[in-house]
Amino acid sequence: MIESIENAIQLLTAGGCTAVALAFAMRSKDRAWILLGLFSGVYFLGDLYWLLFLVFFQDTPSYSNISDLSWYAAYLFLLLLMFQIGKERELPHRVLLRRKALWIIPIFTAVTCVFFMKWGDYAGNLVAAGFMTLLLLYSLDGLLSAREGFSCKGRPAFVYAIIFIFCLIEYGMWIASCYWMGDTLRNPYFWFDGFMTILIMFFPAALRKAVSA
Repeated sequence: MIESIENAIQLLTAGGCTAVALAFAMRSKDRAWILLGLFSGVYFLGDLYWLLFLVFFQDTPSYSNISDLSWYAAYLFLLLLMFQIGKERELPHRVLLRRKALWIIPIFTAVTCVFFMKWGDYAGNLVAAGFMTLLLLYSLDGLLSAREGFSCKGRPAFVYAIIFIFCLIEYGMWIASCYWMGDTLRNPYFWFDGFMTILIMFFPAALRKAVSA
């Protein structure tokens, strides 16, 4: 019951974010708003499939490929959104050469990828790890650049912070799901997912600040 309610709330939040993004896209014709709408839209579809399965079968999907593909697409659109507003052109290895401390990110995502393979399929974990590596790398690089005083139009720190927190919450949910504690509020998965629902609400505000910077 708790999982269904929590998923329904997140579904409405993602749907609202999609509607707001598309409304701004029609008004401003800015590609960034279209990408935000696509991100939240496919995230909405992944949540919708998961919720419908819970409602009709009273269980989590045994094969979550449909939701997984939707969420992978959401990561892709989020990455493209970050490129659009930040005008990023550096390849990942150049970012790592410029900021050697950021090597902690691919090391972290590689280790957790191997860890998650105990519960999930190899291909899916590799795809997720690849997207998370890029999202974490570029968002943290953007935050560091802003702190160093290189923030300019299209590089607002708020956007990078939202994306970085998004990735951390995703990892929190993944780890919590590996040690499922049941449909109870003591399950940390629901707390992480609740934080994700709140975070989704901030995406339109973050992007509005970015495109008006």
